[in-house]
Amino acid sequence: MLIILIVVLALVATIVNPKFLRIVNIINIFQQISVLGIVACGVGMLLVSGQIDISVGPQVSLIGIILAMIIQKIGGLPADYPHAWLAPFAIPMAFVVSFAVGFLLGLINGITVIKSRVTSFIITLGFGSVYKGAALLISGGASYMLFGRFELLGRGRILNFIPIAILFFIGVVIVTHIILKFLRYGRFLYAIGGNRKAAYVSGISTDRITLTAYVIVGLLDALAALILISRVGSALAVTGDSYSLDSLASVIVGGVAITGGKGNALSFFLGVILIGLLDNALIIMNVNPYMRDVVIGIIIIAAVTISNYTGERS
Repeated sequence: MLIILIVVLALVATIVNPKFLRIVNIINIFQQISVLGIVACGVGMLLVSGQIDISVGPQVSLIGIILAMIIQKIGGLPADYPHAWLAPFAIPMAFVVSFAVGFLLGLINGITVIKSRVTSFIITLGFGSVYKGAALLISGGASYMLFGRFELLGRGRILNFIPIAILFFIGVVIVTHIILKFLRYGRFLYAIGGNRKAAYVSGISTDRITLTAYVIVGLLDALAALILISRVGSALAVTGDSYSLDSLASVIVGGVAITGGKGNALSFFLGVILIGLLDNALIIMNVNPYMRDVVIGIIIIAAVTISNYTGERS
């Protein structure tokens, strides 16, 4: 069904504008959705376990601000400055700090959800506001420009053709597939999402699995932030905020049950492609850009409604 929808959308966009199916445009679409796809894989695995994290967008923004600050301030130290020797290590430091912050944010989300026993939607909604506020406080509302110091991940290409960002996206999808399809951890995610109490009674450490899932989300958000900031060349406190809605839309449209226990890496992948094609099609067809959020919202409502309806019938 989803594949048919993708094909129909591509055909309609091609009829409106024949440039849509050009190889250059297809590669551009995949490059544009790479960050979304990486975030969506984390959100999707978490949703399979029956949990949700809508703070992923602000997480990406916060991590992006921190890594851009490190690269700009340390990487731009004058040669006569006492600590100028740190300048060549700015990018490696940014990598380490980014993943450390991602790990910490995932840990904070997971522990709070587990210990408070409050719905994860509410907890991550609150933390999303916290992380957004922290990004604004740290940056002072200003943007941080990298001036070409960090472009490899976001703009680099293999053989001057295939963007490196796409390889990271595909790699994350493959690892996600392996986890959900072949590893015991993946089976635990499905079990917890299907029936958390039954999973606990059967001996599964539900809290540990849930916490790990949130940490994975944080680490993937860090990777997404690295690629995003590398591609755009600057960071704002709101750079990644849209990924909260887009990643959720992608996995739900892909067929992941909002209540958990259903979904796979292919569904995440196809959902992300659909959202990416939709974005690109709206641009190529010269649709008002303000219509985008309207369309995404309608897609989420329709996907959840259809999922609930089919679930009730089955």
